Amino acid sequence: MLNKLSGTPLIAAFFCAAILGGCSQESSTGQLDYTKCDAQTTPIAVVQGSGPKSAMLGEQVVIQGVVTLVQAGEGLYIEEPGSDGDDSTSNAIFVPNATVPAGIESGSWVSAKGTVTEIPRGRNTLTALTGASGLARCSNGQELPLTNVALPLRGIEREAIESMRIQIEGALTVTDTYQFDRGTFSLAGNGFQYVPTEVKAPGPEATKHTRQNRDFSLTATMVQAENRPAFLIPGSDISSVMGVMIHGERDLQLALQGLATGKPPIIETPAQAGSDEIRVVGMNLHNYFNGDGKGGDFPTPRGAQTASEFEGQRQRLGAAIGQLNPHVLAVMELENDGFGPLSAAADFIDLAQEATAASWQVVRPTGDDIGDDAIMVALFYRSDLLETVGSARTLTGAEFRKSRQPLAQVFKHRDGDEKVLVVVNHLKSKGSCPDAGINANQRDGQGCWNPMRVASAVKMSAWVNSLSETTQSENALILGDMNAYRREDPIDVIRKAGFVELMDKDQGNVYSYMYYGQAGTLDYAFVSAPLQEKVQRAFIWNVNAGFPAHMELPQPWLRFSDHDPVVVDIDLRHSSTSD
Repeated sequence: MLNKLSGTPLIAAFFCAAILGGCSQESSTGQLDYTKCDAQTTPIAVVQGSGPKSAMLGEQVVIQGVVTLVQAGEGLYIEEPGSDGDDSTSNAIFVPNATVPAGIESGSWVSAKGTVTEIPRGRNTLTALTGASGLARCSNGQELPLTNVALPLRGIEREAIESMRIQIEGALTVTDTYQFDRGTFSLAGNGFQYVPTEVKAPGPEATKHTRQNRDFSLTATMVQAENRPAFLIPGSDISSVMGVMIHGERDLQLALQGLATGKPPIIETPAQAGSDEIRVVGMNLHNYFNGDGKGGDFPTPRGAQTASEFEGQRQRLGAAIGQLNPHVLAVMELENDGFGPLSAAADFIDLAQEATAASWQVVRPTGDDIGDDAIMVALFYRSDLLETVGSARTLTGAEFRKSRQPLAQVFKHRDGDEKVLVVVNHLKSKGSCPDAGINANQRDGQGCWNPMRVASAVKMSAWVNSLSETTQSENALILGDMNAYRREDPIDVIRKAGFVELMDKDQGNVYSYMYYGQAGTLDYAFVSAPLQEKVQRAFIWNVNAGFPAHMELPQPWLRFSDHDPVVVDIDLRHSSTSD
């Protein structure tokens, strides 16, 4: 896993008294004071020890080493070069000091006296030397130690390189850029990482995959790195990284001092639907709340905090709709405030019309009954090209007290007779977990509320099959945020009801959502067997989940939501000719 000898010469400053005349420190009078640099020291590896915490807690010690990193306002990291012959002990330590004495910088050989302490940081602690009143500079310009490290690294192996300056070479993959605006991203040594239940069956297989992903992952911060890239996206290649293993908010992370990236990320615009095709897009709006509809009543309960923030959200959504040029929009997380002229639904119609320069309408179920949740699903359509057949339907019951009520509508092209039944869903999320009962987290990888999502999926699937018969529409398309990954129970339920999921792993890195650097599919398109033959193309447009939040991006439609949209192009008059 690591080689403490590699790239770590025995620096002459380690023998400061013999070679450098006592590692002299300049006094305020310009004379050299040798006393602090001649003091008897305790090896840093002995202070650190081989366990998760130092065995010398509370003891006063004197250490010496090379400053490898100075964190402004926090302190400095000191490493004792050379190998102590024990790979289970770190050779470096953190010295908290809000104000670093003048003249001490990266490459300074220093002596420090203080108390051995464990500072709580996230899930672990950081061994530190506190109250370092004896911090003194002995010399400058020392070569920085460097230890070669390879992933995977288990927890105890990470502890052994705590505060050390390391280098990782080889194929690394960017996995998480959500906080890139704060200079933080994650990378992995085992390639593009998936949520365990995206690729493994719930239970022991998923649990094993969780551990594997964790051991191969590493968070990096670029706060002090030079020549940092403008932005990265998951899947970007990194050939090597170098820096100091510091403690972040949650765990150990690498404070980058060197970064070698591969090709810059390519942002692709979507292919357009054919002239004879109907494009249906499933789109999570990430809480589209328009206040009172007149520019006031912000912050909203779940959406924008200010009118300006809502306008920014609206502009990004409009830009994305303009790029996709859809004919039907099946949306989730629309404010549930009815269909009046000041409603979020009415505002969204205006947005779609502005984006496409076409006429749009919203589907309204009988009595406008769409449930009493704060958010709802909705169907919008190009009324200049499509017309509705029959009334819209919604599904109620105990299964949808947590999941949003699904909404169904049959459409047909104004120039044709063949119909398509479109159904939009939004199943219960994995959040707000109960403490006990069947809907509590069962620790199998599926999170909480899994039985609720299963019950919703069972009833919805049977309902869609029934609607296909009663409306004489064999072409059924189910879209939505199922809040379940590809190998989880609710998705199996929909498949077993006879519906085919259109996106699969053969298409490459298929995902619609990112969770702490792990990709997965929460947003789906399922079709009936007859409709599958008419699907010309289906894809997930990855322009949201993998991109950094809270920062300017090079295209106005990037990061318009936290979920990626699902796109399905259908030719109701011909069978599939997609390549």
